[in-house]
Amino acid sequence: MLQIIENLSKQPAACIVLSVIIFLFSFLTNYLLLDSLLKMHRSKSAVKKLKKEYTFLQRIRLLHFKENCRHAIKFCNGMIIYQKVGWFCLALYLIISLLFAFGLFSAKFVAWLTVGICLLFDVPAFAINRLLARPILFGRFKEFSFEKYHNTENHDSLL
Repeated sequence: MLQIIENLSKQPAACIVLSVIIFLFSFLTNYLLLDSLLKMHRSKSAVKKLKKEYTFLQRIRLLHFKENCRHAIKFCNGMIIYQKVGWFCLALYLIISLLFAFGLFSAKFVAWLTVGICLLFDVPAFAINRLLARPILFGRFKEFSFEKYHNTENHDSLL
């Protein structure tokens, strides 16, 4: 682990850029998961009409998921809170990275923060996505395993 930190501290600018790009990919996977939860128990036209009611910035802030999710509501709200905490931590990380550019923080501190952001927000997002994804070789080709329960009366459970 210390060797990884040492290697990351040698290239802090690349470390910061890659951390932001990977965080955006993890946000995209969370967004797609929440979007699939939003589509549960609704028709395609109802989802399209619902999405048109919100502006782009409101959709980035995940407001349409918070107010309209019908399936696994507690999980959906937990994912929204998790993502908002992630955005706050990323903003804090970028502020510290900017202060690093002015020489107020060391490269090792930025490397430790990069690893922390990755372990706290990127790895769990990809793991949750992978755990809920259906295997490609078996069954229908749907993105998430809970989508097969589209017509169920149980709206509380994820699966």
